[in-house]
Amino acid sequence: MKDSGTKKKIMIVDDFEESCQLMVEILSSEFECHYVCQAEKALELIHALKPHLIIMDYKMPYVTGVELCKIIKDAPSLRHIPIIFISGAVSSDERIETLESGGDDFLSKPFHPKELMLRVKKRLQSYALESISQLKVGNLKMNLNSRQCFLDNQEVVLTPKQFETLKLLIENRNQAVSRQLFMTEIWGHADVTQRNVDSQINYLKKKINGFIGQISSVPGFGYRLDGE
Repeated sequence: MKDSGTKKKIMIVDDFEESCQLMVEILSSEFECHYVCQAEKALELIHALKPHLIIMDYKMPYVTGVELCKIIKDAPSLRHIPIIFISGAVSSDERIETLESGGDDFLSKPFHPKELMLRVKKRLQSYALESISQLKVGNLKMNLNSRQCFLDNQEVVLTPKQFETLKLLIENRNQAVSRQLFMTEIWGHADVTQRNVDSQINYLKKKINGFIGQISSVPGFGYRLDGE
C-alpha cells in the first residue's frame, strides 16, 4: 500500500479480509488504500488517517456499520468524510437505515470492479465541489455561493466585512492571522487601523455566540480561530 503523497486516501472497514484485499486491488491503482477488519478498532485509525472516503460493510460483529457511521458523523473532525456502505442481501429498510445514519451511498455485493471505482470517484468529486462552496468548522457553516452563515443550522446575518473576516479565520483555522492580513484582505487599500479589525472581531464573536470553537486574541499579532 504505497503512499504516493498525492493520492486520495480510502479507508475500508470490513470484517472479511478477503473483501478488503479485493477492494484494495481494485482501487489501489488510483488511490492510497488502507483497511481494518475490526470495526471496534476502525475509529482510532480513521482519526489518525483522516481518509478522504470510507467504504464500510453494513453487517459486522460487535459494532455494526450503522453504529460506526453514526459515531463518525457525530465527530466534528470526521463528519465531512463521505461513507459508502457495501454489503450483500440487505432489505430496503436496511438500505434506508444506512442513509439515515449518515451514509452517502450503498453498493451491493457482488459488485463489478468498475462500478466500485466509479462510485468512489463520484463521491470524491461531489465532496470536492461541496468543499469549494462551503466552509465548515464545528457547528458553524458558511455557504460561499449564497454568502450565508449558519450556526447550528440557524442563519446568522453578517455584514460583508464580518463575513469576510470569518471566512479568513476559518480558512486559516488553528493558525494565527495577523491584523495586517485582515486589513489587506478585507479593507484593501482603504484608510483603516488595527482598531477596525478589533471592532469587527468583537462584533463577529457576539453574533456567533454559541460557536463550539473559539476565536481568541494573539497578543501583539492578531487572532486565531480554533476548532475542528
